[in-house]
Formats: sequence, C-alpha cells, structure tokens
Amino acid sequence: MSAAVCTLMLGTLPVLAAEADGPPPARAVDVTDHLFGTTVHDPYRWMEGEHNAEFQQWLAAQGDDTRAKLDALPTLKSWQQALQKVSTTAVVHRAQRYVDGRLFFIREAAQGNGTLMVREADGSERVLLDPATLKDDGGHASITLFTPSPDGSKVAVNIDHGGNEITRMEVLDVKTGKPTGDAVEPVWGEFGADWLPDGSGFAYTQMAPPDQRTGGDPLQDMRLRMHWLGKPSTQDPILLRAGTGEGTNASFAIPSNYFPDIEFPTGSRWALGVEQGAAVEQRYCVTTQAEAVKPDAKWRCIVDLSDEVVDAAIHGDTLYLVSAHARSNGELLALDLSRPDASIKDERPILPLQGDDMIVNVSISDTQMVASARDALYVKVSRNGIDGIRRIDYRTNKVETVPMPLAGAASLFHANDNQDGFLLELRGWTTPPKSWRYDPTARTMRSLGQDEASPADYSMIEATETELISQDGTHVPLTILHRKDVKLDGSHRAIVYGYGGYGMSIVPSFKPVRLEWVKQGNIFAYAHVRGGGEKGEAWHEAGKGPNKHKGVEDFVASVARLSERGYSRPERTALISGSAGGLLIGGAVVHYPDKFGAAVFMVALLNPIRLAEEPNGANQFGEMGDPRKASDFPWMLAMDPYQQIRPHTAYPAIMLDIGLNDSRVAPWETGKFAARLRAADTSGRPVWIRTDANGGHGIQRSLGAEAAEYADVYAFLDAQLPVP
Repeated sequence: MSAAVCTLMLGTLPVLAAEADGPPPARAVDVTDHLFGTTVHDPYRWMEGEHNAEFQQWLAAQGDDTRAKLDALPTLKSWQQALQKVSTTAVVHRAQRYVDGRLFFIREAAQGNGTLMVREADGSERVLLDPATLKDDGGHASITLFTPSPDGSKVAVNIDHGGNEITRMEVLDVKTGKPTGDAVEPVWGEFGADWLPDGSGFAYTQMAPPDQRTGGDPLQDMRLRMHWLGKPSTQDPILLRAGTGEGTNASFAIPSNYFPDIEFPTGSRWALGVEQGAAVEQRYCVTTQAEAVKPDAKWRCIVDLSDEVVDAAIHGDTLYLVSAHARSNGELLALDLSRPDASIKDERPILPLQGDDMIVNVSISDTQMVASARDALYVKVSRNGIDGIRRIDYRTNKVETVPMPLAGAASLFHANDNQDGFLLELRGWTTPPKSWRYDPTARTMRSLGQDEASPADYSMIEATETELISQDGTHVPLTILHRKDVKLDGSHRAIVYGYGGYGMSIVPSFKPVRLEWVKQGNIFAYAHVRGGGEKGEAWHEAGKGPNKHKGVEDFVASVARLSERGYSRPERTALISGSAGGLLIGGAVVHYPDKFGAAVFMVALLNPIRLAEEPNGANQFGEMGDPRKASDFPWMLAMDPYQQIRPHTAYPAIMLDIGLNDSRVAPWETGKFAARLRAADTSGRPVWIRTDANGGHGIQRSLGAEAAEYADVYAFLDAQLPVP
C-alpha cells in the first residue's frame, strides 16, 4: 500500500470521545499540609508508598482498561505491523569498547535485550553473554553495562534481572566465556567496575543494605568497595561512603544523596575520586592509586560542585577538567597534580575555542567530553549540533583537528589510556549510525564494520532547522522532520518532543520508529527548550529551578511555530516527554491546556514537592530543588504539575505511560496526576494510563518493546488529533 493511501486512511478517522465505561474513579481523601505559609491540598496521597496494595490494584485496573481501549483503536494493527517490521529487520551495535585488539560490543535485535559480543583481532566474533539464556528471571534479564579489564582478558557485566536497574555484577573470562566466580551486588545499573591497571581487582559502587538507607531510599548512602579477584565479596573493604556511618572518610565526605566513584588511569600514578549525582556538575578529589585502595586513604579534594566541572581525565601528573564556570559553552583546563598545593585556582586553559564551539555537551548517548588515550588527549567539540574531535599532544599541547568522515552527532565517543586513538560513532536525524576506530599512527578512521543499515527507505524525509520565538522573545532551536513533498497547509498531525532537564542536549538520532510516523505524512519535531544544554550551561540554568516555566513556554511556543510554518495546527499537534521532562509536558498541560490537542507522558515526574518521600527523590534535589527548604518550596510548588491542576478546566487528550518496575520515578506520581486531572477535567477527552508490567524506566529495553509502545502512541494520536 502506498504512503499516500495510508495517509488518506489515517486522515479520515473521527476523534474518539472519552469512554464512559472505564474503571471507577479513584477515591479522594484530602490531606492538607501547611508548608512555609502555604496550604497544600493532596487528595490522592493514599496512592504513595511502596508495596501499596490498594494503589497497585487500582493501577492494574487502569492498565487493563487502557489496553482494551488501545486494542480497539482502528489504526493500531497497521502501526504495529509497520513498526514491528522496521524493528525486526534492524540490528543495532552499541557500547563498543576496544581493548588490546579485541572489540567488545552489545548486539541488539528486535526481541532481545542486547547480547554481549566480542570480536577477536582476526575478525571472528562470538557471544560472551546472551541474557535470554539466564535462568529464573522470566526471560527479562538485560545487560545495563559492561567493563572490560585493562588487558581485555576479563569483563565485568552488570545484569539486571528484574527490570528495575538493580544489577548483579559478574566477571566473565573472555577466553572461555565462563564466569570466574567473582560477583558483587546490588549495584545500580549505571555504575560499572573501575579496574586497577593490572587487572587484579576493581572498585565498584554498591547500594546500601535496606536498613542503612536514608528514608528507605535505595539510591542513598551508597558505598565504594574494593574487590580483589578470587576473594569473597564479603571481605570487600569500603573505600568511600556517602552519608554517615562505617566507611566514611573525613578527607572525602560525601552527602548521602550523592554517589562515590573512582577511576584508576593506566597512564598515571593518581586515582581520581568522583562525587556525582543527578546533576551536571561533579566534585573531584585525588590521591595516589596505592593510597586509594586503602579504606583510610587521604584524599585531596580539588574541584567542588561550585566550580561547575562536568568531566575530567588524568594522564601522568596532569588533571584535565571541562568546566562551564568561566565560559558557558565550556573550556578545557589543565592542572599539575605534582604540586602538593595544587588547587583549581592554578588551572590553565589549553584548548583555544571560538564563538559557538561547545565542549559542555551532555547527552544520553555514550560519549565522553574529554578522554585520555595512550597517545594523546582527545576532546569532543560541537558547533551547531555537529561534533568534531580535537587531538592534544601530551608533551607539546599542540592541538590538531581530526578530520571527520561525515558531518553528524557523536552517539559514541570513547577512549581509554591503555589504547591509542578512540572509538567514534556518528549519526543524523535521517542517517543511520556509522562507527570507526581512529588510528593515530596512520591518521585515519578505520570502519568497525558495524554501520547500521536503514530498515526502510527514508529518503523522502528531511530535517529542517529553524527557531521559535518564546514568550519572552528568546529564540529557541526547533528541528522539524517532514516529508520532502509536505504541503504547508496545516493539515498534518504533528508530534513535538522535548526534555529540558539536567543540561541534557537533544542531539540528532536515527530512530526508525519515529521516522515511520513522518513517512506516513505526519510531522515529528524536536524542541530544544531551555533547561537542556544545546547552548551551553547558561541554557541549562535559563530553564532550571525557578526558571522552569521558561522551558514550558518554549515547548508550547513550538506548537505555534509549526502552525505558523504551515506544518500543522495546534489542535492537530501533540506533545511528548517524560522522566524529568514530566515537569515540561505537565507544565504545558496544566498552564496551557488549549494550546495543543494531546499529550503523551512517558514515565513522568509530576509531583516534585513530594520528592523527599520518593525513592530516588533526594538524588534529584540538585536539579529539581529541595522541597524541605523555604527557599526552594515556592518555585517547586509553582512547577509542580499535580499541584497546579485547575478544577473545572477543559484539558487535552492524555495518555500516561509507565513501567511498573520503574526505580527512578515512582508510578504513584502518574496515578496521582491522572486521578486529579480526571476529577478536574470538563472536556470529556481521554486520560488513559498505559502500564508495562515488565518495564522499568525505559533505559534498557528491546527494539520490539519500543515499537509496541510507539504503535500505541500513534494509534492514540490518530484517534485524538483531527485532520481534514
């Protein structure tokens, strides 16, 4: 069937009214708080808390009801077929690591959660670990992270058995593919093994026992332990600890809601200690590697959070820092650690940058900003969304620009200090990723032979870069994906995606499940709103905390911009966001409900004044604010979507998507928001909750699961966004 016929079929569907035969409304029992001179009403507080049987029963009924309604939508099957087709034919290679002639990587196909592979120097490939073969996990195990040892003979693998990102880290012998018997747990899935240069052991960031967690929060009070291969993990000493109690180190005190981590660079005698959290800035301390493996090590803390350092690397006696303190787009600094009194005040810039050159560029992709290889220091420099690599000679500080094989955004940039060169993957909005290893001796990029093939023909699609003008006159970048033959008559359905948190930039990414929406004659746009990092740290601060409403205004203005350009109309446009972007899309829904036609929430944070009561809540204080503080509470209340729902208001069509194993954002945030919105709404339009019993926060999921989710989203929007 031709694309034109499919577009015609989708365009003639009527708008579906909200179903009246759904599950009964949630009970409301108003809880009133008097906080910092403000009275706050919370009628659905009963939904909060873990192991809440009443809420879980209510949520299950919501999910069943939504599933039945989604299955009845006229275009669901056609979307399922189209998206599953591109997913089943796609093979994705990611997370590549090159060690001593071996290439380690994850190979992901449609229904799998990613298989750990190794390619030997002779080009032969074999499976190291397929999570589908693991027993007693219901078939839902996944690899969140893996870390090869410095010589490539072993690899530590983080295995998530429950979909909640809480992992068991196991060491595999690369030659045999069998476990060595070394294993530690529980480890949050983002923290890998920090190997010693000789491979005799590794440090790891372990979650605290349940009875030692502040407020019962699983992401508080973590401790950094040292594991020596061949010894029982029960004997692993604590090197650093967040919070108070056994294992704390007076020379490197870490708040309970931050995470201790460490690096042991091969090309240096120094160890780099890191205090990090859900924030762009990190704190760095140093000591010798010989000292660092001792529980009572004496650390020298050089970088504080106020120094706005977002990345660091060590080679020899030089500490390299990427800081946004003096320059919003970042600058590269160097510091001589051989000086016993060295401090951040002694740093010196070593990389000339011009105008829009940016090295502070945080994204979800697998990229470093500065990376110390054996031969040189490599730095990722972005300009107008296009990434390049600069090479800096350790001895002379001479800067060279590495020729790029094509213009694109780096979804992988990685180097390590026991190998020469670096790994690089570039992609575009409509261009599948291509990957290389840079050989500094030959000064050439060598293909990894893992270039992703497009699962379908998207040559009819192009990306238009433009700007919107926000409410306060700020110009905000807007990327619009559309067919080349699009008619600018406002007749098309449109989706606008935004995030606007943690200084995370939305960078070009090749996503067939989204391109299929465009291929059928629709629009998919990306709003680079304030709160992200597209224009440096200043752009992040401009949409953070008390400025959160600025990002919301940007998001809503993108709808008007699509209408001005003739791509769509507000009633035909939907907003999509999630996670911390819940504040963005939630703010748009509650403050501007008549400016767009629908909204889709994905595992969204929606009730920030209750962060202190939520698992993983305290970890968010650096970005979201601390609701227990009089200074933060007023603006947190103002940006709280749940608390800003207005009664007797007509709201757009809503679908809220959650994973029942989510350890980052509690499902009760979605439940509370949906229940209150339904009680306040006068439009009669849907407020549906889509649940995934096996899903978490969506960080690690199969291509098939992503396709299933977007099929539901597109069918829902077909039914809710009117077209001529």
